[in-house]
Amino acid sequence: MRIVDLMLGKSEPGEHGIEGKSYALPKETHDFVYPIAVRREEVEAFGDLLEAAGDGPSGETDPEELQAVIDDVGGEDADIDTDALVERLQRPQNAAASVIETWSEGLERDIGVVYARRGTRQVLVEFVKRCKDRDEDSSDSFELPENFQDAAALLKRLEEGTDTQYRAVVHTDLLPEE
Repeated sequence: MRIVDLMLGKSEPGEHGIEGKSYALPKETHDFVYPIAVRREEVEAFGDLLEAAGDGPSGETDPEELQAVIDDVGGEDADIDTDALVERLQRPQNAAASVIETWSEGLERDIGVVYARRGTRQVLVEFVKRCKDRDEDSSDSFELPENFQDAAALLKRLEEGTDTQYRAVVHTDLLPEE
């Protein structure tokens, strides 16, 4: 039996070091994930970053302010849906919030394991990049929280943990919504 057959769940009992039976799990309720070891303070640091980012709208996520800028640049004839634009700009923060909320709920101790789907790292990196850009923008009052380094440490571990061929299969109830 070849490795592809094993990955597809087409093995027989006892083959290739498998003592029990192999099971084919439904794709609708199970997904491949990367298990990542985390500390509670790292996940909380991400929560603090999300809270700081949500405290006051930046100029690019306030529909009225955005509409005023569009009117100044393109005149009142500019046909741009500012609500849709704001929604698109807030997507990274909303996606990061979903991941961090699920991880926070699943941590029962100070050190634990969370599950990262393919693409989770990119979502969190995009959100952190936006926060760093806002922090460096002198016209934005946003400031990175003091514990930002803990969030950065989590990102580093997430990068290392997802840069591997080893994944686990878990029930989708344990995962953040995509």
